[in-house]
Amino acid sequence: MIPMKENKAPFSNNNFFRVLVIVSLICVHHFGWSQQKAQFTQYMINPFLLNPAVAGTEDYTDLRAGYRYQWAGFEGAPRTLYVSGHTNLGKKKVVGNRTRHKKNGFHGLGFLLINDAIGASTSSAITGSYAYHVSLTKKMFVSMGANGGIHFYELDANKLRTANPDDPSITGFRGSNLADINIGSWLYSDKFYAGISMNQVFNPTLAAPNSEATSKGKMAHHYYLTGGYRIPFSYDWNFVPSILIKAVSPAPLSFDLNSKFRYKDLAWFGASYRNRDALAIMAGIVISNLIDISYSYDFTTSNIRQYSQGSHEVVLGWRLRSKQQVLCPSHFW
Repeated sequence: MIPMKENKAPFSNNNFFRVLVIVSLICVHHFGWSQQKAQFTQYMINPFLLNPAVAGTEDYTDLRAGYRYQWAGFEGAPRTLYVSGHTNLGKKKVVGNRTRHKKNGFHGLGFLLINDAIGASTSSAITGSYAYHVSLTKKMFVSMGANGGIHFYELDANKLRTANPDDPSITGFRGSNLADINIGSWLYSDKFYAGISMNQVFNPTLAAPNSEATSKGKMAHHYYLTGGYRIPFSYDWNFVPSILIKAVSPAPLSFDLNSKFRYKDLAWFGASYRNRDALAIMAGIVISNLIDISYSYDFTTSNIRQYSQGSHEVVLGWRLRSKQQVLCPSHFW
């Protein structure tokens, strides 16, 4: 199958390769067993994207909106837009950092709206999250969380041209709605965090209602293991190394190595390496303790770099605090 484009010149070898990659991405995204979740570079400033147990960890209501344009210049390249938020219930006023003066046993709530488009396919989700936090020591907490919701999958066959117009894997699939949940656990203090999560717990089957297509996709389990540590090396500066390990069958194990330098609660910059995929640089600033904005650029290291201009990601955050709270450094990650 070949994406449709009017007034297109005959395919060159490069164009043909691009088409093959795009088609492969569409098939993997909806019908395959490989990576089926949207990819992010700046997950370390919003780990709630990967783990629902993060809900409620901060000393403020954390609202974020992000946009990622992956493989810029590549026809049909992935574009992801999300809005997320999480907050806490049942704890005392916090006047210093994310673990001071918390009650033992409090709750976190959150939500995530996400839209991920690639080629002719689009997936969207609306989910809500709940987490419960307990103290292990005065400055160390652990939480368990889950989120659940509805996932919507669509394929616009008008954007495709197939060798067989009656191909049931295309004509038989227009859209599908699935319910699923993600679960996770999060261990954290002011100095470190570590978490593990599992996405797409139910392994639902992706196929349109009443579809006669013989090709139906199974949504695979996705596992995320992440951790980071804050190392102060002066009164104003902190160094935060972190790692993310991703596993989904049958794809090979993947990992990210990240390093970030933070200046007070005002600004940060860093770099990331994603094995077999990309190198990234990133930076962010905090505006008047309420708003922060960050940007990252990925230099593609895989063969796709011949056809891509890299990946861009922008995240805008709002820190909503109660009127009684004292504005203090949040020691954000």
